[in-house]
Amino acid sequence: MARKKIFLLMTVPFLLIFFLFDTVPLLTGFVYSLTNSKGFGSFNFIGFDNYIRLFTDGSVLSSYLFTFKFAIVTTIAVNILGLALALLLNSNLKFKTFFRGVYFFPYILGGLIVGYIFNYIFTFIIPSFGRSIGWNFLSSSILGSTSHAWIGIVITVAWQSIAFNVLIYISGLQTIPEDIMKPQRWTAAAVGIHLALNFPLWHHFYNKFSRKYA
Repeated sequence: MARKKIFLLMTVPFLLIFFLFDTVPLLTGFVYSLTNSKGFGSFNFIGFDNYIRLFTDGSVLSSYLFTFKFAIVTTIAVNILGLALALLLNSNLKFKTFFRGVYFFPYILGGLIVGYIFNYIFTFIIPSFGRSIGWNFLSSSILGSTSHAWIGIVITVAWQSIAFNVLIYISGLQTIPEDIMKPQRWTAAAVGIHLALNFPLWHHFYNKFSRKYA
């Protein structure tokens, strides 16, 4: 009986908190999705019209296209740059422990802080630099362009996301024997052979990692 009371005391409060702060807002949001509410004032129930618009409205469909484009470009950029930095930081670079800490620092910053930082960079620093050297394409904020603002978003997200990928790639690289990882001379041919030999080893590590933490 005592164990049952302890169980109830341990579970019921958390279930109530979860219901109040997760389930209730979810249900409330679904009810509002069946209306034409703008967040304030009166509203009317319109049924599933909002859901139908998800597949018929041109602006919504263009947002889907932007999301796919953003996801593909960001994923490629994050993985290529993350692997390149991991290879650099896994080499005989001086102060590499310090640089590993520096490159991981963006990951612990909140998204709001990162947004403010890059908003300031894109709005003030880069335009000032562009005007000082006479480059017109850098003299205005990239965020003010309807055709190029997405590039700024990709840069911002990639800058923060690369840190975690670098950590994972370094973990995988350190499982490869040193005599395989480091050729005597870095030539174009050596790079190709290096990637061909090490990719199966990286792939084995990342498969184990993804299965463990998926």
